Amino acid sequence: MMPATHFLLAEAAECLAAGRHNHALILLGKGFMIDPGGEFFNPLADLCRLMERWDDLERFCRERVVHCPGDPWPWYHLAGVSLQRQRFLNAVGELREALRRGPAHKGAWIELGNTWKRLGEIGRAIVCYRRANELEPADERAADNRLFALLFSDRHSADLTALAHREWGRRFGTVPPVSFVPPADDGRIRIGYLSPDLREHSVTCFLEALLRRHDRQRFEVTCYQCSGEEDPVTRRLQGYVDRWRKIDGMDDEEAADLIRKDGIQILVELAGHTAGNRLPLMALRPAPVQATWLGYPHSTGLEAIGFRISDAVADPPGAADQWHTERLIRLPAPFLCYTPPPDAPAAALPLPCSRSGGITFASFNRIDKASPTVLALWRTVLDLLPNSRLLLKSEIFADPEATDRFVKRSSLPKERLIMLGRTPDRHSHLTLYGQVDIALDTFPYNGTTTTCEALWMGVPVISLSGRCHASRVGRTLLESVGLGALVAETGESYVELACSLAGDLPRLSMMRQTLRSTMAGSPLCAGERFAGNMEEAYRAMLKDLSA
Repeated sequence: MMPATHFLLAEAAECLAAGRHNHALILLGKGFMIDPGGEFFNPLADLCRLMERWDDLERFCRERVVHCPGDPWPWYHLAGVSLQRQRFLNAVGELREALRRGPAHKGAWIELGNTWKRLGEIGRAIVCYRRANELEPADERAADNRLFALLFSDRHSADLTALAHREWGRRFGTVPPVSFVPPADDGRIRIGYLSPDLREHSVTCFLEALLRRHDRQRFEVTCYQCSGEEDPVTRRLQGYVDRWRKIDGMDDEEAADLIRKDGIQILVELAGHTAGNRLPLMALRPAPVQATWLGYPHSTGLEAIGFRISDAVADPPGAADQWHTERLIRLPAPFLCYTPPPDAPAAALPLPCSRSGGITFASFNRIDKASPTVLALWRTVLDLLPNSRLLLKSEIFADPEATDRFVKRSSLPKERLIMLGRTPDRHSHLTLYGQVDIALDTFPYNGTTTTCEALWMGVPVISLSGRCHASRVGRTLLESVGLGALVAETGESYVELACSLAGDLPRLSMMRQTLRSTMAGSPLCAGERFAGNMEEAYRAMLKDLSA
């Protein structure tokens, strides 16, 4: 670094510490223009990402490439710009350029894996995650991505997936001694919920009813927010609980100390191996009873977590128990409770097929859930119903190159597809169901929120059931609203159910008119019933601890 620019870096660091990001950006930008090959680039790029200054970041990266052609970092950050602009294949190329210059760049391997996963190419994603983990075996975060991706794969057996989760737990989990924590002075049981997703998110669609319906006379409820993201849903949830703790700025030991000081008796984590999880915090065992629920459709593999909350439909007794390090607590089905969006439009009538002349099938699930198995089944359905079409909704369809790649990979007839990108808000997302006659579930990772949304909008869902929790959630949801007959056991029956329902327009029309009221009166939306079941499970957990 040039001596004349040293003070700029020091002053920028002071500004960052004080939260004066705009001034720090000016200082780092000035230093970079003086010395583009020096130490300013990395903090400047990180700050641009933090401030979402994507045009500036691209400009700085291009300049850095000129002065430091062998540096992998500008290519890594250029991929970030491309992903922000939904240019997914551009990002793949830029990440490969980064790895060509820095084969040991763990972050680039993880981001390349993430990008392949978003494109639905799970096998490629798993290879990238494995390579990242090999580069830094002690980093549990690098292993999280691979475990999560395994759940999307139709090529990995349930036994191998369970083994991978157990191995993660053996490598990264500890089981510290635990002491019994007495109830609060007023006799209430202290429950804590730990999540990075306490905002408008699929998790809160199923958490809200529980928080709202908890018996506050018998339970003291604390939420531990693991991320800084907040919105109106966050503020609504805050009104349901006794305490709300923000721990996104705390390391695991600090957060564990806080949870212990709060006297939490049962700590329930809601993320599993998904982004932003705090499993290393759970490994410190800050509460005497620890459980996992809702946000991850598998065992965590962590011995410090004693229980996983599910039901006998999603996790039938027998093999499911062998795939878990946790003890399975089976609620009366379903194991979750849906809170419908208050701004949902009415179910659209008449049926879309009455206007289009053919059935419109749809899947609004993430495209990474569309495995080769289910893509082939969708192709068969379209072949058997020549006037039908398939509406798919995914972020990748905003990228023409990614769209073309998907169509070629899927072998689906492009002329029969309607491919839509993201919608600006939830209301417009739900309005799209007005174009759908029948929803087709994914496999082996079923939809959850998407299935509930479809049903609420009067659209029946055909689901394929498998052996593991991720492939049995559709069964739990559909059986809970009286639609178990729409659950297939085999690929052939999945196709038969889709074709049969497509040929029964009176039944489709009746479902359109009645599904919402049926669902509202079903166990899937019975918040008070569900909260009572959860609280009974919590009491059983504590009884087990004190026995």
